[in-house]
Amino acid sequence: MKLARRHNLIGLLCAVSVACAPKTPDVAPKITEIRNYQANFVCEDDQRMHVKFSPFTAELDSQGMSVAMTQEPAADGFRYAGGGQSLSARGSEAAWTDGKGTVHHCREAIAGSTNSNSLAQ
Repeated sequence: MKLARRHNLIGLLCAVSVACAPKTPDVAPKITEIRNYQANFVCEDDQRMHVKFSPFTAELDSQGMSVAMTQEPAADGFRYAGGGQSLSARGSEAAWTDGKGTVHHCREAIAGSTNSNSLAQ
């Protein structure tokens, strides 16, 4: 009788520990908030770009041209690509590869900031 009760108790403890263990999702986490965002970037070569971010897409405007991009997987930060161009960023730092393959190192321009040489610091 004691042995059966001990096995039941061990079984109960195992069941509780499995139920309380953190679950590893087998699918991507559910996105609960999507918002639109716009940002201006100033690049080290004095290139400027304006980007409109929407759910899973972005529209990059620079030098009088506009390119539509779609979101791609990124290890950290974000990455968008389309029309032979790409934009990846982490925090306020960004790298934009234009249609000619030139990489521009950029920083998000803070509203009200007039310092266009913020990358040279």
